[in-house]
Amino acid sequence: MRARNAAGRGGERGAALLVVIVSVAILTALAADLAYESRVSLEIAAGARDELRATYLAKSGVALSRMVLGFQQQIDDAAFAACGLASGIGQARAPGQRGRGAAPAQQPAPPCPRPQIWSAVPVGSALVQSLFGGGAPAEAPPGDTARAAFGDFDGTFEAKIEDEGRKVNAQLDAREISGPARMQVQGLYQLVCDPRWDPLFEREDANGTRTSRQDLIVHLRDWIDDDKVSSSLVASFPGTACLMEPADRPFEPGFGDENFPYDKGEDRYRAKNARLDSIEELFLVAGVSDAFISAFGDRLTVYLPVEAPRNVNTLDRRDLVELAGLLADPPGQPALLDPEFGAKLQQAISDQTLGGLMTITPQQLAGTVEALGVRIDAAGLSPASGNQFLTDRSYVFRIHATGSAGAVAKRIDAVVSFDPTQNRDAQAQVQQLQATATGVKPSRILRWREE
Repeated sequence: MRARNAAGRGGERGAALLVVIVSVAILTALAADLAYESRVSLEIAAGARDELRATYLAKSGVALSRMVLGFQQQIDDAAFAACGLASGIGQARAPGQRGRGAAPAQQPAPPCPRPQIWSAVPVGSALVQSLFGGGAPAEAPPGDTARAAFGDFDGTFEAKIEDEGRKVNAQLDAREISGPARMQVQGLYQLVCDPRWDPLFEREDANGTRTSRQDLIVHLRDWIDDDKVSSSLVASFPGTACLMEPADRPFEPGFGDENFPYDKGEDRYRAKNARLDSIEELFLVAGVSDAFISAFGDRLTVYLPVEAPRNVNTLDRRDLVELAGLLADPPGQPALLDPEFGAKLQQAISDQTLGGLMTITPQQLAGTVEALGVRIDAAGLSPASGNQFLTDRSYVFRIHATGSAGAVAKRIDAVVSFDPTQNRDAQAQVQQLQATATGVKPSRILRWREE
């Protein structure tokens, strides 16, 4: 009996050790899982914190840009008020009429150069910190509860401002018999007419349809007009590929159905018959593809008010050559075809504007183009003409703001307008004009997109 009991007790040896090892293994796994879950939760919380910081830093970039643009509007108003005191002094011939025996025309306004602070001032967190400082003093003792200065924040932001008034307007909704309507069509054709873009207009889409440059202009017009019949483009194309002379009334009603290009394929829809609301909406217009937007998207705008003239204050060589083509009379002059013409015009405008810091008027641009050997047409340069298609002031701007905090970056694409009457009803226009009269320069958001 004693021998059997001893043998039984010997078989139970090490059981406690086994239980301890298993328990430790289970507790280790639970502890590791808990530590992992805690780490993941901490990283998620830190990511959410950085995302929130980055979002509001990007919004700070938009707000700071709007403040800078508001100052720009006040500078423009003050400059126009000062220059207006000297307007109407003396008589002068309109550019392009020298030596033609034309009667002297009233000078619409003297040159009124203004600084473009929005393009000269780098809008970003560095500007805020340089203006307002940041952080507690270096000699502050640890644990000091004094509040940090305004510029003391974690992360950075920067904003890029684009002048929408310098771009080609894809909203072909100007009055059919106005100067801007003719120039809108001509400017849009000049943008796409270069022969290097032929592959964009020679390829067929998924429905087997090929859209020419002229068809694209007609489709843009049909998308926003208020009828249901297709339009006809009234223009002549004298020889050279990049020459088009629209009539004073560039569109006439046709006899077809404007919705015919959209009645093909599985996803059928109709023309909007209203203004475009965004650049992305251009994808719905027949003939506009990803390749088209990649090529021209950064040079097109749909955010300008009706019949808004195009701003001449740019240093982009392509834009300057296009503006010279709009001024040329007759179009297609040999000087415009000179490969060095764009470089010469760009250098001349850069010298006049101190590298783009100051502005020039359409009359000054016309004089510079004429000095380079191009005969011009001065009709429509003066606001008094009623058909002004060029200007030296913009009211609509696009803001690309980026906020960064930690490893997170947030981007905001916003379009703001300082035009008190754009897209507003009568009562809102009155309120906005009253606010403008008091010296306040509010802006209105036309587009807001966060990424």
